[in-house]
Amino acid sequence: MDIKLLFAFLALMRERSVSRAAERLGISQPTLSHSLNKLRELFDDPLLLRSRGGMIPTQRALRLQPSVETLVDNYKSLIKATHPFNPKNSTRTFVLTAPEHAEHMLIPLVIRKIRVQAPGIRIVVRAPDPDQAYELLERGEIDLRIAWLLKPAPSLRSFHLFQDQISYIADRDHPILRGKLNLTDFISLPHARTESAGTRTTHLVINHAIERLQKKLLLTFQLQNFMTVPMALQGTDIIAAVPRGLAIRLAEKHALQILEPPLKLPKINYSAYWHERNQRDLGHRWLRQVVLNAAQELKS
Repeated sequence: MDIKLLFAFLALMRERSVSRAAERLGISQPTLSHSLNKLRELFDDPLLLRSRGGMIPTQRALRLQPSVETLVDNYKSLIKATHPFNPKNSTRTFVLTAPEHAEHMLIPLVIRKIRVQAPGIRIVVRAPDPDQAYELLERGEIDLRIAWLLKPAPSLRSFHLFQDQISYIADRDHPILRGKLNLTDFISLPHARTESAGTRTTHLVINHAIERLQKKLLLTFQLQNFMTVPMALQGTDIIAAVPRGLAIRLAEKHALQILEPPLKLPKINYSAYWHERNQRDLGHRWLRQVVLNAAQELKS
């Protein structure tokens, strides 16, 4: 059996889509469809069936999955054991997840360092999936998770990266605000939020602070990403919460004012998390050091 078929099987089982699984594997859809046909012949079963909501695995496919995962993990361990890691000639792919702000601040520094030290290394940064994060780390689908977690899983390894704080931004010519934000205006003005997995902790701490005051925010606008926010604020009375480091960068390009929140909010503390399975892996150890060095450069 070609080991690549097993990688294809796991990608299909996890994505339930030929197009997404092909993208995960870095191959074309026709190539993956051909692999699926080979798997069906090999196991004498359809394995995955098409439906409106994606592909549905058969009972045989579900029974096969744990065994295939074990085989693939063993294969990866064997390969790592026989091929010592050398960043100068390595062609490994490392997968990271990071919220938009952390990616914006940290990843450019990481990329520049990697291009100097390891030009063959490939880095994939994905949007966070908090609900599946631990399982993805455990299965080795994610190498490193960059996140601000209030209650991280105690079984994960981690180190601190950098700190920030929650600030608010508004149009420089806001009809009410002139460099200060009091609680009355904070409650009465409309808020814009970026609704993504990477902003979950920020929203949580703000919501808890407001609930303690027995107040309610006017959450009027929900956007997809931070970069839309400054343009959405221009010419309006809307305010929005963003990390201060990003607020400073946005204010350099847009007519914004940066405001301190009239609430006691915790500091934003980003850390890197990884599973014990990668603790002694030489390539992963090298990646962690590169990310840590980039974070230290960010602080300086």
